[in-house]
Amino acid sequence: MTTTAPEIQAELIPIHIMGKRYLVPDSLTIMKAMEFAGYQFVRGCGCRGGICGACSTVFRKEGDYKIYTGLACQTVVEPNMHLTQLPF
Repeated sequence: MTTTAPEIQAELIPIHIMGKRYLVPDSLTIMKAMEFAGYQFVRGCGCRGGICGACSTVFRKEGDYKIYTGLACQTVVEPNMHLTQLPF
């Protein structure tokens, strides 16, 4: 008998990357969501484990005037999140 991983149902949510709207699964980190949207990381992705800090991202949440920062490899996307990558 073979077993498979349980199927995870992810809902597609809208996010905005550098001003452009994309639909991505709601369970992804910012980095994986950007890759899902077609972006390729040439630099600024570092260790992908939250240690190096190379994937610093600035974002805003829907209905909130504050600007947040986080690591793209650790922060999970939220609906209508607006993202901007910081230059290295």
